[in-house]
Amino acid sequence: MPIATEARKRRRNRPEALEITLCLPPCQFASGQERAAAEASGLFDRILDPRDVTRLALGLPGWRPEGAAAVLHVGGDLWFSRRLARRWKAPASAFVERAHIAHGHRSFRAIFVPTAELRERLIRYGVPPEKVTVVGDPRYDAVLHDAASAPAQGNGTHPTVTFLPGSRDTVFSAVFPFWVQTAAALRRELPEARLQTIISPFVSPQTRAALVARYRQTLDAAGIEVGFGGWPSVVGSDLVLTIPGTNTLELAILRIPSLVVLPFSLAPQIPAEGLIEWITRIPYLGPALRLRIARAYVRRRPYVALPNMRAGRRVMPELIGNVTPEQVAAECARLVRDEAARAALVEALESVPREVGASGRILDHVLADTLTA
Repeated sequence: MPIATEARKRRRNRPEALEITLCLPPCQFASGQERAAAEASGLFDRILDPRDVTRLALGLPGWRPEGAAAVLHVGGDLWFSRRLARRWKAPASAFVERAHIAHGHRSFRAIFVPTAELRERLIRYGVPPEKVTVVGDPRYDAVLHDAASAPAQGNGTHPTVTFLPGSRDTVFSAVFPFWVQTAAALRRELPEARLQTIISPFVSPQTRAALVARYRQTLDAAGIEVGFGGWPSVVGSDLVLTIPGTNTLELAILRIPSLVVLPFSLAPQIPAEGLIEWITRIPYLGPALRLRIARAYVRRRPYVALPNMRAGRRVMPELIGNVTPEQVAAECARLVRDEAARAALVEALESVPREVGASGRILDHVLADTLTA
């Protein structure tokens, strides 16, 4: 979205036509609401859904650009971006957050990364230095300016605690009940607190309605608000509870005190990347295997929150393992009551850079590459 927004701005200043096409590849992390959200944004001239993209990647008839074109990979399986670029005879570049592109880097003229550390890692893995450019993170451009500059304090006497239950149906279905139980337990610890859960627009209406209806009695009894306001509704929270994912970085950018929670009990319901996802869908064997993989992942990696992974140290607290809603509620209550601890969290988050402009830097390279292709 932020890169497309920047491209729309560039179009106003370009004499030649600049069309923006969104290609949605098949993805186990998709909620099914991606096309609707993209259409609602009004940013794209054309949207190719997973079926369209698969047909094109397999060499079957489908849409093709007229004139000069460029493929920019910003997520999903790199194979689809490589195939589309080859099909359209267009230069390909990629924005990546992991080093997995190293073994297939020859398909891409340029690789954009958010940090210097990742650039150095890719170079160690054999990617030519001139191919890798540090641009920052486009997510910074996506966060609303007024939200980014707003203070990250609540109202003191009646603290606000916000729960973020994920943006994909499978994750939401697993996390929302856990958060409801956590909030109900927290209500007993903090009777004066305002408790709210903010539901992502990427959660399907059917899944959202079914889960909220199922837990309506508990929600009402515990005074838990259900909102859909996005980041403006989150800013001002005294504490946010979330699971690992993109929003941990966005919370860090907004300097909002947050607690990242990953209960092992939810591991069987959370999608995995690559071939592991399909292997762990095998009945009976799959859930147990996914739990073992989750435990092994946590043992190998010291952190699960993106700000901590980027910083190489704990700037955002994590609660991982065989944790219960009651245990999470107790830790949450401790942090809400300890104003100094939350102030220290905000100070630690200041170490996470939030320089804007990554979208523009990416487009500068892509458009220049297109004109010289």
